Amino acid sequence: MSTFLLFCYGCCFGSLICATSDRYARHESPYFPRSHCDTCQMPLRPWQLIPILSYLYQRGHCHTCGAVIPLQVLVVEVAGGWLATTITGPATLLAVAWLYLWTYAALCDAATQTFPGIISWLSLPVLFWSAGPLVWGLGALWLLGIHFIWLHLSRPLIGDGDLEFIGLYALAFGVQTTAWWLLTACLLALLHHRQFSGRIALLPYLTISALGWWLWS
Repeated sequence: MSTFLLFCYGCCFGSLICATSDRYARHESPYFPRSHCDTCQMPLRPWQLIPILSYLYQRGHCHTCGAVIPLQVLVVEVAGGWLATTITGPATLLAVAWLYLWTYAALCDAATQTFPGIISWLSLPVLFWSAGPLVWGLGALWLLGIHFIWLHLSRPLIGDGDLEFIGLYALAFGVQTTAWWLLTACLLALLHHRQFSGRIALLPYLTISALGWWLWS
């Protein structure tokens, strides 16, 4: 029963992440107006806001205008529920909360190649809550250093948010685990963008890889 409840809560978090990241991409307030269809702007009824079930019942389309609801919504809701079922104590709770934060950042990055900088700083207390002052200091120094350096670069080869995520991941899980995580993320990006010559949003692949390795372990 507890696993089922965790899955339900996780699905709700996944739905919230999708909604708020979509509003970030559209430069809308995360609070107002109420949930609505992005195409016809009709407010959604309570039965249309149930994670997974509403999507399946409406067959991935708006009930009013028939506009397609991105499959990404269903995938994130299911992944959010599955992720929540891995919570077994305070340590895993913090790690899962950290992964939720970066999933939100990844969805924002996929749509706009930017995400709220506060995500990186929120990662420190969430992931390193029980760590010593040395770990906190190293994490803060890494974030400040990346921010300072990127202010003076005209054409960086990688986003500062990507490096922030990589550094915090390495600090939390170690170099060897980070190496496998990075390799998986890069392979996913290369497979998906085999004929793409522009700028790639790497953070979604980093997050997918992190989620995959976490769920696998």
